[in-house]
Amino acid sequence: MMILRAADEAIKAVLEDYLVVIADDVGAIDVYLADSDENKRQMPYIVIQCVSSEEQITPGSGIFQVAGELLFRSHTKETTPETRQTILDAINNFAYDSTAAKLSDQSGFHCHGWYPTTGELTADNETHSYTYDMKYWVYCMARDNS
Repeated sequence: MMILRAADEAIKAVLEDYLVVIADDVGAIDVYLADSDENKRQMPYIVIQCVSSEEQITPGSGIFQVAGELLFRSHTKETTPETRQTILDAINNFAYDSTAAKLSDQSGFHCHGWYPTTGELTADNETHSYTYDMKYWVYCMARDNS
């Protein structure tokens, strides 16, 4: 669906601005869109996935409530706790720093509201990694900027 891809791309673009700021301290962090089958570079990395949408207000309004998640994955041992915390801080800064307005600055997209709902850090013993899973709602619409 077009709105899911537009939301994915807007979120990725804004998040990458926060990750560039910390790149000198932690290195480059790859951000992937939604495709779980995509070959990824070695951790740490982030995957953004808008998973569902429902049109809001009235049918035909073009405003959607989109559910999504941001997954940050890092190795248990190869990624230091300090590096992990620096990346988590950047993600939280992204999530709570006028995010709706910054998403609205992206081409082809307008955000009416951004609402992080949960964030949980878990350890995966099988892959020897940590996963931070942040879920969110975004109220948005695709738009033609021409």
